[in-house]
Amino acid sequence: MAEDDKTPKPPIRRSLRILLIVSLALNLMVAGVIVGGIAKGRAPGPFGGIDMTLGPFARALDDDHRRELRDHLRGQEGLRPPSRRDRAEAMRDFMAALRADPFDPAAVDAIFAGQRDRATAGMRAGQDALLAQLQAMTAAERAAFADRLDHELREMRGGDRDRD
Repeated sequence: MAEDDKTPKPPIRRSLRILLIVSLALNLMVAGVIVGGIAKGRAPGPFGGIDMTLGPFARALDDDHRRELRDHLRGQEGLRPPSRRDRAEAMRDFMAALRADPFDPAAVDAIFAGQRDRATAGMRAGQDALLAQLQAMTAAERAAFADRLDHELREMRGGDRDRD
């Protein structure tokens, strides 16, 4: 039994070692993005709710207006993200269209059109809700929003280094 412990382990193949290093690097990069976002006060996760369609506009709203906007958009049934099952089915359809011989570009275009329509509907609903909020704000509230938006846009560009 003691001899079994002394048998050398086979070396890890070079391609596997490279794959593990690349995987580690990608994991560290993702962790860095998440930690950086948290440090800047952004919500973790790739889909921060309404920020996907309104970005800096939503972040520039004060807490009450942002909550109001989020609640309004959550109440709209057609804006819910597709279920895991629907996403898997869409990917199967896409893969089938890619493998079809002869290739049918209209089938892939129809899949892309569906994605585009969902994204456009979400953006439109967010913009409509934001416009309604802006109309309901006082001039002072809109000015404060504009100041926060200006700050948010400067932050996105890397702070004041881009200012003349």
